Amino acid sequence: MSTEADARILIDRLLEQAGWCITNKAQVSTEEAAADGRADYLLKDTRSRPLAVLEAKRFAVDPYTAKEQAKAYALTLKAPFVILSNGQEHYFWDYTDGDARPVMGFPSQADLERRANIKVHRKGDIRQSLSLQPLPHRFDFKGEEVEARPYQLECLKKADDALIAGRRRMLFEMATGTGKTLTIAMLMKRWLQTAIISRVLFLVDRIELAKQAKETFDEYLRDWPTVILYGGKRSLEGQIVVGTLDTIATQLGGNGFGHGYFDLVVTDECHRSIYNTHRATLGHFDAIHVGLTATPNPGELHFISEHERRLVRNTYIFFDCWDAAKKEGRPTFEYGIQRGINDGYLTKYRVYHAESVLTFEGAEWEDEEIKPGAWGRDVESEDRLKTILQEYYAADAERARVRPRKTIVFAVSEKQASILVRLFNKLLSDEDCLRIAGQINRSPSEVRQSFAKKITCYTNNGNPKPIIDEFKYDPLPLIAVSVDMLDTGYDQKDIENLIMLRPTKSPIKYAQMRGRGSRLCPKIGKEEFIIYDFVGNSKRFNDPGERYDKPKLVGVSPGSRPAETGEIEEGDVPQPETGTTYPEGGHREFLTIAEGSLDDEIRSREIILVGPEGLAMDRKTYREEWEKKVVELKRTDPAVEKIFRGEELADDEWEALARRLNSPRHYFNEETLRRAFEQPTGSLTDFIRVALGLDHFLTRDERIEKAFNAWVSEHSSSINPAQAQMLRLLKARVMTGEEITMRLFSQPPFSLWGGLTRMEQLFGKEQLLEMVDELNALLAA
Repeated sequence: MSTEADARILIDRLLEQAGWCITNKAQVSTEEAAADGRADYLLKDTRSRPLAVLEAKRFAVDPYTAKEQAKAYALTLKAPFVILSNGQEHYFWDYTDGDARPVMGFPSQADLERRANIKVHRKGDIRQSLSLQPLPHRFDFKGEEVEARPYQLECLKKADDALIAGRRRMLFEMATGTGKTLTIAMLMKRWLQTAIISRVLFLVDRIELAKQAKETFDEYLRDWPTVILYGGKRSLEGQIVVGTLDTIATQLGGNGFGHGYFDLVVTDECHRSIYNTHRATLGHFDAIHVGLTATPNPGELHFISEHERRLVRNTYIFFDCWDAAKKEGRPTFEYGIQRGINDGYLTKYRVYHAESVLTFEGAEWEDEEIKPGAWGRDVESEDRLKTILQEYYAADAERARVRPRKTIVFAVSEKQASILVRLFNKLLSDEDCLRIAGQINRSPSEVRQSFAKKITCYTNNGNPKPIIDEFKYDPLPLIAVSVDMLDTGYDQKDIENLIMLRPTKSPIKYAQMRGRGSRLCPKIGKEEFIIYDFVGNSKRFNDPGERYDKPKLVGVSPGSRPAETGEIEEGDVPQPETGTTYPEGGHREFLTIAEGSLDDEIRSREIILVGPEGLAMDRKTYREEWEKKVVELKRTDPAVEKIFRGEELADDEWEALARRLNSPRHYFNEETLRRAFEQPTGSLTDFIRVALGLDHFLTRDERIEKAFNAWVSEHSSSINPAQAQMLRLLKARVMTGEEITMRLFSQPPFSLWGGLTRMEQLFGKEQLLEMVDELNALLAA
């Protein structure tokens, strides 16, 4: 049986790793008399004053249970901190500020002493100190007097409240264009001024974003030096360190950053960081953790990737804001794109959705089938792109005559981007070329050759910044064709058009691309931006621009299923430019089908309105407004009162209630409620009962699983063990909610068990086709 002495062997080793000299009694003493016993360890500062009581327990004992005993010792010895450990699990406790929290290791003497000194400089406890520091309603920024926006002050207040309540992890969801970096700078300054923190780590995923953040910090936090950590030895110069996760991961422990080196760790675009080794990097630091993201919550955009659904869920869990009962995230602060549009801080937008035949149906080329998702990745048709670009020119013609519009095109690959630039310049009409030349005071020749330019990591021999600066600050180019360069972290206020040619199954990716146009730009009179969506992204994610009452239609939408345009990779990373790898080890080079070889045409067009004139409300807000309305009616509406008491309503009472609910403001009716709650069979009664707490809905996953299990039970008498094994594999795919096709059985994991041939042997070809149809009907229910 393990003893406390065994645990102390590990504790001694961990203290030494943190830089403590355990044989130096001026630093670490043991068995110090305190209260009604003896403290196992007493850690001291450079002047041998008590810093922390370290209470040791044997392996089998949860060290958290010893906190009251250790606190009594700490109070007697006047040590401001407590550490609890059994050699394997550890807790750090600042017992005046909150509860004991799990940590991955011990702080160094210098970091512990610094934290003790911070507390000395506070004016009372955290609540008192923050109450004495006024919120920054007005401040100088970049040479101008700036008035803080109400939502920024609301964010600071909620962060203060969370900190006072003892919360150490917070998540801020703020739409692109609402100033996340400046808001977090305001928070950092507030907490630095009140001696809550003294060192900050700001994490980004690209060094370009680190430079942008440093510019903001240098301006707003000029009294606290900021450095960018590029690699090599850690920087000891800045109180604010900015770096990428990959760089910081190489600087942990030993002579690098200890567990207590930073007091605040801010992770920008944090949804990308909560996985694999990056999660361990974040967990290394015993600090206040703040996550920043523009990620849509599951209420705004529809998730169709189970991988991404888990990623978002894990982000909420890491930042302690996952509601397990309701199975949704509850961020510390949330300010979404729809609220920003309503408040006038973001630009409203429209979605122009158009479908070309080749894009959504694929093609046959020289006896080879081209799948819809292959466009731009493995193959490209100049006819397809020409059809799309001419549709764009025609759709934007009226707006273009007013002024040239800065436009970002989201392309799939380097090769597709090259074709697009050539065609944009070629297809620009002579009339438009001459008009633009006059509007921007450039020669028609310059306009013709520089109207569109490519911005990728290969641009300008791997140095795209000069071209990015041209696009941002010069009249030309007007169109930037981007491959993974301008979709995140790029701030340009005068962007008025976005052209989506890159399909994605990631609502996060879609929200980031959409956010490039959302910033206000009064200088040019920007009133809106338009998303020209030629790959079905907006429909795929149920962009709230698709109104809950009825979208405005132009032309006829055939109800096509745009998800077939496909995802490039689950992590949404383009395939290498060398071509597609095949099982036999060969490569197929990128194929360009010359103009005139394939016919294409636009088969449908649709305009979706967003903003105050359309519907500026996402599904999550819609659900909350519904529940609020029903609870309010419970007190004032006799019909709702009768439902609450379990009494039946007469037909005329139902009709009157339905009319009252279906007001122009929210359009509360069965159709809209079914869409908002994702309950395709729900009745008005069901929605009212759920809002009153009398019933509950199954989640979409629960509905699918229940229906699948019922389907299996219905066929159980004819299912043999080999069939059951394949059905278990199929269930995992069904749970993603994607349409089941026969092609699925030729892909892993089915291909590892014989693929389509094996499935047809087990079930029979006709029965397999029937089974696929039944399962798709089940998913659509």
